[in-house]
Amino acid sequence: MYIENISIKNFRNISDININPCKKINLIIGNNAQGKTNFIEAIYFTSLLKSFRTQKISELIREDEDSSYLKFEVINNKVNLNIEVYFNSHCKKLKINKKKAEKYYFKYLNTVIFFPEEVNYINNYPMFRRNLLDRSIFYNDFDYINIYKKYYRCLKQRNTYLKNNHKENDCWKNQLIKYGSEIIRKRLNYIDKINNYFMSDLFIKTNKEEYLLSYSKKYPNLNSIEDHLREEFSRKNNRERILGYTLVGPHKDDLQFYINNKPADTFASQGQKRSLIISFKTAQILDYKNIQGHYPVLILDDMTSELDRNRKNILLENLLNNSGQVFITSTDSKEINCSEQTKVFRINNGEISSPDC
Repeated sequence: MYIENISIKNFRNISDININPCKKINLIIGNNAQGKTNFIEAIYFTSLLKSFRTQKISELIREDEDSSYLKFEVINNKVNLNIEVYFNSHCKKLKINKKKAEKYYFKYLNTVIFFPEEVNYINNYPMFRRNLLDRSIFYNDFDYINIYKKYYRCLKQRNTYLKNNHKENDCWKNQLIKYGSEIIRKRLNYIDKINNYFMSDLFIKTNKEEYLLSYSKKYPNLNSIEDHLREEFSRKNNRERILGYTLVGPHKDDLQFYINNKPADTFASQGQKRSLIISFKTAQILDYKNIQGHYPVLILDDMTSELDRNRKNILLENLLNNSGQVFITSTDSKEINCSEQTKVFRINNGEISSPDC
């Protein structure tokens, strides 16, 4: 999978950009606040119709404009796709080859992104780590998002039920157990796969450290999750009615990161945390490739800051050797050695220049 042409109009500070990126490495160079992250945000938005920086669509539209328009020409498994996204503050419209997109529109352009704030997820509230895990599963399991949405609709209904202190039968609990156990099962399976990548020679030799992911709740086996949730609901029933919200389920679980068997949030440096998240993304890409048969588009925003030169070179080599098309933002054009597989674009005040190499 790769993008042949990118056309962006009225997206944040970008007025009008049209480029033909390289099939391998595309380096977006510019000083701070010139539009580097806006450019890759447009790529991410086209793939999922959501931003990784804001939930307010109005913030994505160029100042003094009413709407934005994105057009991408994509090659997916040798199939030509014309993806068009039009949006304003009230609606979003997506077309694939001039036709209204079907339900699973996100399968046409798949992106894996690294952005600096993700490093802070290791220390932040559990919801950030859950989000990181859930997004990773979704890329390879399109049904996961349906289960996820059903679970949170039930959760909202049950919390309303608990707040109103209803005395009738708690009909939402069984639905939460059904969907919640499936979410937990898929999370545990995915964590096992990522840990298997971490324990491979490729990752150990690259990182020279041992990485591990651990789910906060322990289950004897995957078939007993429903029984475990049912017991927890029974045990916390009175407290839930007092507090007025649900205390049991995957929305309360957490993901822990370890480096050399020590909790990364407590013992790891910023450089180590960044290396860990980048390795997580590398494992995610490899897992995607094994399942889908091709690489997703990789987006790296300011990846190499806070890394020493040796660690940076090793991580970049490993990541780029295990990826397809890549977009990298940086303030320094020397981050990547130019080759016939590299294009360097310079961006200034939302305008992009012809590639340097």
